[in-house]
Amino acid sequence: MPVVQENLIPQEREPVPVSATDVVRVFGPASLSNLGPGFDTLGLCLEGVGDVIEARRVETPGIHIVLNEHPFSAGITLDPDKNTAGVAARMVAAQLGYTGGLELRIQKGFKPGSGIGSSAASAVGAAYATGELLSPGMSKHELVDAVLGGEALASGARHGDNVLPALFGGLMLVSSSDPNQYRNIEIPAGLWIVAILPEVQVLTREARAMLPVQVPMQHAVNQASSLAFMIEAFRAGDWAEVGQRMMEDQLAEPVRSTLVPCYSQIKAAAMAAGAFGCALTGSGPAMFAISDKHAEAQSVMLAMQEASLATGIASSAYLSRVNEGRRPKWRCS
Repeated sequence: MPVVQENLIPQEREPVPVSATDVVRVFGPASLSNLGPGFDTLGLCLEGVGDVIEARRVETPGIHIVLNEHPFSAGITLDPDKNTAGVAARMVAAQLGYTGGLELRIQKGFKPGSGIGSSAASAVGAAYATGELLSPGMSKHELVDAVLGGEALASGARHGDNVLPALFGGLMLVSSSDPNQYRNIEIPAGLWIVAILPEVQVLTREARAMLPVQVPMQHAVNQASSLAFMIEAFRAGDWAEVGQRMMEDQLAEPVRSTLVPCYSQIKAAAMAAGAFGCALTGSGPAMFAISDKHAEAQSVMLAMQEASLATGIASSAYLSRVNEGRRPKWRCS
């Protein structure tokens, strides 16, 4: 059975020696969040989409960020105090008592601001790489505060629905009021996920600011019911039920969907192509759909992209499985 992990306190560690010269390279995966009625509480880790972060010791003290030359890197700051990877790495280094220099080489694997956890992927990759470099075998639970700190820089608060799935893998249930309380929801294999990223800019802080402060009691009751049914459907592998429930959000998606001009067309196309369900992920503009068959998922992906293009909006898309926590890492000398 899944185990609730809450308020985990890292063990005391000796200061890190500075003699080693190895390099660690890790993969920081993309993730979906909210998943319909799971606003600020539910996230899912994606397979094969993400950033590659390389951490190495350097002689110059402090955190130093190097970005790969790629359009995805455009606009990303090199200031470690304003970069989610830099903040997360600095917190891990401080936690381990390391005061030397650290270089982070970031290879962005998807576009920032897309809605599938770009800032979370960088924060998680940097935290994990730094931990493996300075203290091999450091547990993921010991990295939670660092990845939440990195994400807080991007969203303005310690939200865990992207960073914790990216860190632990799989489907994660997170407390919205205290993200140090979380649970991994075990789900069976067989789910295919299509994520489409329309070329529309949606800023997380602005999307959060437009949400209602108060909601009708009946909406809150319906939301709680839909979330409970959806989680149980995930556990049972009832993908049709998951798809139905993930389209029942009454709090965030009805408001945020207005920021994505092609929302209705993409959703209709996904359902017509055989998807079990289609919804926004995060603040958008990304949307995702689910299927239990690879060929059908490919058809859904094509239909969603064609629908977006028909509105005059280009897009990129990914076909993925659930990443259950596999985190490729390479140690170099």
